[in-house]
Amino acid sequence: MTRLALVTGTSSGIGAAVARQLLEHGWQVVGVARRTPKFPGANYQHLALDLADVSGAAAAIERQMGARLAERAWERVGLVNNAALAPAGRVQKLEAAELERAYAVNAVMPLWLMGFVLRRRPEGAEVRVVNISSGAAQRPFPGLATYCSTKAALRMAGMVVAAEVEDVGVFSYEPGVVDTEMQRATREMPLEEFPWGATFRQYHTEGRLAAPELPAADIVEFLTADGAERFVERRRGA
Repeated sequence: MTRLALVTGTSSGIGAAVARQLLEHGWQVVGVARRTPKFPGANYQHLALDLADVSGAAAAIERQMGARLAERAWERVGLVNNAALAPAGRVQKLEAAELERAYAVNAVMPLWLMGFVLRRRPEGAEVRVVNISSGAAQRPFPGLATYCSTKAALRMAGMVVAAEVEDVGVFSYEPGVVDTEMQRATREMPLEEFPWGATFRQYHTEGRLAAPELPAADIVEFLTADGAERFVERRRGA
């Protein structure tokens, strides 16, 4: 089977682990991140883009990923919307420019990418979409208004895509508390700005943070498995 995946946020964390495991399963992978990672073999192509630059990133993806989609009759096309920003802070202190950047990365570009892949896929190609979600998509966390609202938007966007398109599989996946750069950044926030930081610090001290490879395995399993429901929602370990 000829399989091509577009994965965002491949420079570290879950995105890097997903790209690595897909390559091990014989996929061709196009990664998007500001920093360029190194993966063995010739099946990885990197697009050094900032997804917060919506017009610039969309034009580059349309051109370069569009060419990859058109180069052969791919049997399956995957999209993993993993890249995200999580600016923490009380609502009263949020900056408009920071909000604009987070919404672009966490919601605007993921929704556009779903439409792009469905629009440009080869005829007959199966499409699998994984949207990295969070408990923050369904539960309010003080200090995370931006992250909660953008993840809620992404969750609903995936549900709408599945309702509109019959032959697509969309997986809204909550990886739980994972040892990533984003998680480390939230741990370091002042507790008056992000009260949940105390819990994250405790998880880290107790060694309860999951390695990125664990959620990556669930994501790759969904992308590679035969048959898929139009919309699936699950938390790691549930």
